[in-house]
Amino acid sequence: MKKWKCTICSYIHVGDNPPDVCPECGVGPEFFEEIAGGEAEPENKLAPEEREAAKQAIYKISYGLYIVGSPKGEKINAQVCNTVFQITSEPMRVAIGINKGNLTAEHIQASGVFSVNILGMEAHSLVRRFGYRSGREFDKFKGIKYTAGKTGAPLLQDCLGYLECQVLKDKVVDCGTHWLFVADVVGGKLLENADPMTYDYYRKTK
Repeated sequence: MKKWKCTICSYIHVGDNPPDVCPECGVGPEFFEEIAGGEAEPENKLAPEEREAAKQAIYKISYGLYIVGSPKGEKINAQVCNTVFQITSEPMRVAIGINKGNLTAEHIQASGVFSVNILGMEAHSLVRRFGYRSGREFDKFKGIKYTAGKTGAPLLQDCLGYLECQVLKDKVVDCGTHWLFVADVVGGKLLENADPMTYDYYRKTK
């Protein structure tokens, strides 16, 4: 039986597929990631009441929603990602967090490049399209308009803008269930000057 982890509140679900709704924070299945192997318990594990108190605070951390894509040979894959953030402006550098069990993580490890497609507030269908289903069993790009960037990473036409990124070889951090990839921005373009999709907005309007 598979194990699925909510990327928002860390709730663990056991089953062939993620739940329709997270019983703890209420997000949909697109925010669940399959856990690859076992997950070590933290050294200072919180007591249940401490965990609940901390969750109420961590919910107030704001997130954007993005489509992160990467090539691997002739193939491409992409996924919804809410862990994308700027590290420095000079040099222009960003970081992303990707579950180790995800196909996109394999592609980034192999190619060393990825794209970040910034979604607009009406991009609910793209969030569902690139959400919980794995690219191993489903062609997420079928019928989707995109181009290959200079790195080979996929750039969606229906987005506010995109970044192309080159992973720094000495800046890949093992975070347990996830890889943290730190990368230089090697390309990008703003396509539409509008408000971006946020996790909070998506949750309220999905």
